[in-house]
Amino acid sequence: MLLYPKDLKEKLEFTRVIEYIREECLSEMAGHYFEELEIQSSLEVIEQLINETDEYKKSLERGEHLPISHFESISDDVALLRKEGYVLDIESIRRIYVVVSIGLDLTKYFQEPEKTRFNPLISRIVSAILIDKVLITEIDRVLDEEGEVRPDASPELLRISKHIKSKERELDKIFNSELESFKSKGFLVENAESIRNGRRVLTVAAEHKRKVPGIIHDESATGKTFYIEPEKVVALNQEVYNLYAERRHEIYKILRALCSFIRPYADPLLVVQHTLIKLDTVRAKARFAYRINARKPYLQQKPVFGFKEAYNPVLLLKNEASGIPVIPFDLELHGNNRILVLSGPNAGGKSVAMKSVGLLQLMIQSGMLVSADENSKFGIFEKIFVDIGDQQSLEDDLSTYSSHLRNMKVTTGEADRNTLVLIDEFGSGTDPRIGGAIAEAILNDLNHKKAFGVITTHYSNLKFFAFKAQGIVNGSMEFDKQHLIPTFRMSVGKPGSSFAYEIAAKTGLDDRIIKYAQHRTGKNEKAIDDMLISLMAEKKEYEDKLASLLEKQDRLDRLITSYEQLSADIEIKKKKMKLEAREKEAISTLQHQKEVQKLIKEIKQSKDEEKALQAAIALKKKQEDEARELEALKMEVFAREITSGGPKLEVGSHARLRNGTSIGEIISIDKNMAELQVGFMKMKVPIIELVGVKEPIEMKKKSVVTNLATAERHETKIDIREYTKSDALSMLQSFLDRALINNAHELRIIHGIGTGVMRKEVRKMLQQYKDVKEIWHPDPEQGGEGVTLVRL
Repeated sequence: MLLYPKDLKEKLEFTRVIEYIREECLSEMAGHYFEELEIQSSLEVIEQLINETDEYKKSLERGEHLPISHFESISDDVALLRKEGYVLDIESIRRIYVVVSIGLDLTKYFQEPEKTRFNPLISRIVSAILIDKVLITEIDRVLDEEGEVRPDASPELLRISKHIKSKERELDKIFNSELESFKSKGFLVENAESIRNGRRVLTVAAEHKRKVPGIIHDESATGKTFYIEPEKVVALNQEVYNLYAERRHEIYKILRALCSFIRPYADPLLVVQHTLIKLDTVRAKARFAYRINARKPYLQQKPVFGFKEAYNPVLLLKNEASGIPVIPFDLELHGNNRILVLSGPNAGGKSVAMKSVGLLQLMIQSGMLVSADENSKFGIFEKIFVDIGDQQSLEDDLSTYSSHLRNMKVTTGEADRNTLVLIDEFGSGTDPRIGGAIAEAILNDLNHKKAFGVITTHYSNLKFFAFKAQGIVNGSMEFDKQHLIPTFRMSVGKPGSSFAYEIAAKTGLDDRIIKYAQHRTGKNEKAIDDMLISLMAEKKEYEDKLASLLEKQDRLDRLITSYEQLSADIEIKKKKMKLEAREKEAISTLQHQKEVQKLIKEIKQSKDEEKALQAAIALKKKQEDEARELEALKMEVFAREITSGGPKLEVGSHARLRNGTSIGEIISIDKNMAELQVGFMKMKVPIIELVGVKEPIEMKKKSVVTNLATAERHETKIDIREYTKSDALSMLQSFLDRALINNAHELRIIHGIGTGVMRKEVRKMLQQYKDVKEIWHPDPEQGGEGVTLVRL
């Protein structure tokens, strides 16, 4: 991605946007990420970043609060932890504890199916966290809520802690006794005690220092007060001091053991941190987007201008306190138009509109939502060039105009059809005639190279060039002539006037001076401007009429296509009706065959084996003939459907079962079988049982709303009596799969009582389906144990 000049982001105020987003970050690492944020040119990468941000923003709009809070970097701590035998300090362990706690809280949050369904992309980010909660348990066992080592972190520490408390109570008792004794004798000053060298001492008047036995720790600056540790507590103080030393040693051993416990988790800890930083960046972008009411527009790889109701987010936040409204603008270039030449009065909003285009483009290509209508269209540019403001350089000994020309040299040398060029006050800084001519030549070169751009100017020759050149269109910032104030509204299709004389008169400039200026410019200048505006208005009118005719032609073409499709659909429906009739016939035949099988069974029981064999062979042949005939008819109908121009069945496309309405995605195809993903369920079905459909709106929006409507009634009862065990279970499996796809609620399975084998097999199969909520048998008069009822 080429950005020129190097301060392009500052000129377009993209750095201000970054500052606003960094304020939303919970960690310094996320802030560093935005400092070094790359502008992307891959549509796939940009869409992924934007979709994540949009999903998080929607969670904010729903009032959801993901359990993520402030955390600090643990990279250095983990690097030290990797060294065998190294012992981290308590502060480092607390940082690790915070990161792990947040990671576990997020994992727990997304264990709720509802949260995962509404936030699939965020859930996928969090799914990278694989850390054992035993880590938190162990740290909690050692450290308390304040981050201090618990007194009972080990039996030895508990013993030492109890001993310290006991000795300190004894020490306090003796010291207080000594204090009262010497105080009553008048040896102590007003503040009877103090702390010196970590020990309680008596504040003794200088004249009595030899009357108080003990160790002198200090004396006051004036020499009038001595700080003495009474002799009776010296030995006890030393014992307490030694106990604290033992305590410190034991704490070191405990922390060393804790670090040894944490050390194997070094890599997973860094994964958790990386995941939290990623989530923090998404959260920050989403919160900023929520603040400026940013949306997700349509994206496409090729460059395009399709801004609707767009506005500058920096200007919005700047005007937030004062309550000044920000006027949105539309920028849609149709046909082969790629460059907008924007003219109009000074302070009318030309530069703001031009910079807004660049700013929004940088935002979208860095994975942010943009302050524009969601129906806006954004393309992807691989090069962006900007020439804005005073380019004077004392270091390079360049004047303002020379610096502009240097920028144009780089721009024209690098520009191509994937380039965006933004130029403010094009051609200014030198003699207007020469500057205008050079600007026109540069504009012609950029147009020839198929570059895209927004250029602001006051020069009439550039407006006229835009009028006659293919690929360039005029635009203007509207002006209220009655009140002589800019409206800040952009209009594409006609050039604007600078209204210099009108504005000069409003500012109070002497009328005599204005008249002299008008005389010098003559009437021709004004006439050319007026004529150009008139011609542009007529041109726009003709272009609108042409667009209307093209739209009508397109509608007519669609109607013809629809008619041809309808004709093909009617033919398919005829075949389907025939197929349905044969299927009903087949079901009727199946019932008859059950009776024949019963008859064969009776013949077998009557010992007439030959007759039973002939009847079975005849029955099997009839079944095979009918199945072949039905299959041929099916294939004919399905072949018609496939060649009728419907969606092709392939991996990644969407389809539904012919007798259902739930739509799934084809995830694999193996010969004549396809694997279909419907919600959270996968199933293998013959390809001929599938109907190709367009991706549903719910899936396009990444929603998880299930369509509960069923277009065809699904059977909720099956009778598997008189079938072999394998045939019965195969029929049952197919029956259950179709019931789930068609969102059935209660099912009735008739299997008979017999020896109870089939009843057990049915229950065993039902228990394999996690969607089965309840299994029971009805009352004896309704079938008892010969019938199994199922609630899904």
